[in-house]
Amino acid sequence: MPKNSKRNYDELKIDGPPLFKQGSIINNFASPKKSLHSSSCPPLDASTTALLVVDVQPEYWSECPAVRKDFPNFPSRISSLVENCREQKLKRIIWVRAAYDYEHSPWLHQFTRLHQGRIPPVVEQSNEWEEFATPLQNEPVITKTSWSSTSGNTGLLDILKDDGIDSVLVCGLITSVCVQHSAFGVFEAGFRTILVTNACADRGKARHDAALALYGDYMYELRTVSSLHAELKNGSICASVSNEQEHEIKKSKSDGSLTSATSCDSSIYYIGEHQLKK
Repeated sequence: MPKNSKRNYDELKIDGPPLFKQGSIINNFASPKKSLHSSSCPPLDASTTALLVVDVQPEYWSECPAVRKDFPNFPSRISSLVENCREQKLKRIIWVRAAYDYEHSPWLHQFTRLHQGRIPPVVEQSNEWEEFATPLQNEPVITKTSWSSTSGNTGLLDILKDDGIDSVLVCGLITSVCVQHSAFGVFEAGFRTILVTNACADRGKARHDAALALYGDYMYELRTVSSLHAELKNGSICASVSNEQEHEIKKSKSDGSLTSATSCDSSIYYIGEHQLKK
């Protein structure tokens, strides 16, 4: 390539600011003419929706100053999201934990070579949670050995399929890494995927914004904690009014469109089976 030439990634250019910065998403939903998804976005039904909380553990929050610096409101927002999902009686709230070692995470060898010790690659198996985000006894915990919550036979897709889930809300840490890879995996398996933008955090605001600008409303939809609060409440009402129509939508989505992984029993547990540390 000539020394002074520049690559023009025209296919990645967006006219105007990223979609998630173009005003209030909840206002868009209130006005169908302005909605980004008015023709393809059915109401959320709590009985077929799951919340996926990714890697909210000390390694990526309380022990990670770079994340805490740019996202001081993350604890209150993700706590509010989880509580709202519990109040709205979502079908399933699923917690994901990272546990990386060289035996079960073969990618670590290349990751270590690339970063040459700048980033600690191994994440020990643990039951320690952040105080603001802790699973209840009836909420499953999945251990993953890679960046995606669907890789390595975690059993996540089995849970979603067996529960009749058609929509998955994704939140947690780190936006541009495990949150995004998990959203990709859920999307590729055929589920409607919604990333909750302000219930995620990254090692810097620029990285967080860049990830959302590239893939938001392209592979997954974008919402905020407050917009979801209203949408879940209204979605439940819509679902009860037009139950027959929604049933047909769910049925058409489930016929051969959802993929399941082989369950790995050791990677899924409930809090009652393990001692909680705080």
